[in-house]
Amino acid sequence: MIEQQNYRVRMITGDISTDDIIPARYKHMYTDPAQLAPHLFENRFPEFFSTLQPRDIIVCKGIFGIGSSREQAVSTLLAAGISMVIAPAFGRIFFRNAWNLGLLAIEVDIEGFCEGLSVECLINEGHFVSETPLANFYPPSEQMLVVIHAGGRLNYILNQLSEQKKQRIL
Repeated sequence: MIEQQNYRVRMITGDISTDDIIPARYKHMYTDPAQLAPHLFENRFPEFFSTLQPRDIIVCKGIFGIGSSREQAVSTLLAAGISMVIAPAFGRIFFRNAWNLGLLAIEVDIEGFCEGLSVECLINEGHFVSETPLANFYPPSEQMLVVIHAGGRLNYILNQLSEQKKQRIL
C-alpha cells in the first residue's frame, strides 16, 4: 500500500513541542500550510527548512510533538515535504493528529539512525533497514495504512462517500 523507498534521515535532538515545530504566532496568520512550512522549526533550528530535500524524514532523539493539540504542527511538516517522523515517543495528541492527517509517526528505538543515513521503511513488516537492519516496530494496521495512503482521515472519508455515491448512481 505505502510505496517502499529510501529516505534521508534528518536528526533532531531534544524534546520537541508543537511550538518548536511551528511557532504559535503563525497559527492564525496563515491558513495555507504551504505558507507555514518556511517557518518550520524557526525558533529551535532556524536553518532546518532551507536544508530539506525530497524524501527527508525526521528522526527525533526525544519526545516529539508534546504540547498543544494544534493540527498546524502536522500540516506544516507535511507541507514541508516530511512524510514520516520517527521517535522513541510522541505526544499523544500529536501522534493521533499525525495519523489523522496522513503523516507516518512511528515509535521506535532510534539507536543506529544518524544524520544523512539512507534508510528504507518496510512499513508492512515493521522494519527499518539501511545496509543492515536498524529497528523493528509494530506495523500499523491495514486500516491505518489505507488512511495514510488516502492522505489522511478526511480524504479517506470523502473517498468513501464518493464511492458510495457512485454505487447508488449505478
